[in-house]
Amino acid sequence: MDAIGFVGVSATGGRVRSARGEALARRRWRTAMSAENSRTNSHVVIEHHKGENEGDGPAYQLSLGERARTVVNTCSTGTLCTSSVRHDGVPFGSHVDYILDQDGRPIMLLANSAAHTANLEKHNKISLFCQPPTSSGQSGGRATLIGSVERVSRIDLEELVDFFVERHPHAKEALTYAEAFHFYRMEVEDVYFVGGFGVAATWVPIEDYTTAEADPIAFEATKLIERLNSSGSEDMRRLCTIFCGIEDTFSASVVSLDRLGLDIRVTTEENTFEYRICFRENIGTSFDAQSGLVKLLQEAWEREHGYEDEWVDAPPPQVVRYFERKRERGAELTQ
Repeated sequence: MDAIGFVGVSATGGRVRSARGEALARRRWRTAMSAENSRTNSHVVIEHHKGENEGDGPAYQLSLGERARTVVNTCSTGTLCTSSVRHDGVPFGSHVDYILDQDGRPIMLLANSAAHTANLEKHNKISLFCQPPTSSGQSGGRATLIGSVERVSRIDLEELVDFFVERHPHAKEALTYAEAFHFYRMEVEDVYFVGGFGVAATWVPIEDYTTAEADPIAFEATKLIERLNSSGSEDMRRLCTIFCGIEDTFSASVVSLDRLGLDIRVTTEENTFEYRICFRENIGTSFDAQSGLVKLLQEAWEREHGYEDEWVDAPPPQVVRYFERKRERGAELTQ
């Protein structure tokens, strides 16, 4: 197992052992490989049914409110759609910077001279489309907020002004022109969330969005996924074999990661699957996520190499299969 830059993993992937320990490991390995049911307790896969518990979300998934809040929180810019004064209410899209308050309401700094400001001063119903640049395209998660907007004073925003400048440093100069720029706060009335191509696309109850917390590792997830996917196919193959029960993995990659677990897309000669492997422990920081990933990789390595005794008192992590798609006849596999 590759160390993939995480802490707590030896260069060989296993624990550092003596020659006697290695000999014992080899005996255990031969015994494990010869036993017909050597891995029957290593993977228990649950089938996910579309629409199941979509409100609060199953225990292994972030809720829809959490996923939508995470998308909007991860973004710092979006597409603001106002009703054009010039063109009889035709939707007018423009780029805006924003931050969120504690209730998930976007706060924007808009120029008085901007076309979108003239539009919303006439008709304050708006929408704001948010999609992280690291999750672009049809496969990426995105959210559209629907609501109204009103001007707010800097005094009313208090400490949020400093946070806005911290998130958008270029705004510091704009704020020196007090009469040319003003803050506007959006009152969110509805939320439409799309999890990706062929995934959840649904309206989210507003209370689920406003009371949800964004995923704590969202800002670091992309980097962690890149490091996992660049660590080598052997680590991914091992996770699929030990935890998902797939012996003929052609390719596998992590497609998403959050505080509850990771999603892996697996391709075999005949099928494409997507699985979720859950963390056993609570994940609150990116360091916790790194530790949880290392533990999963370490466990898979030890189970494959005959150290099942190390995990005799630990049930395997929860594994959920999202979907299975048959590969079209004649289609070639490429890496």
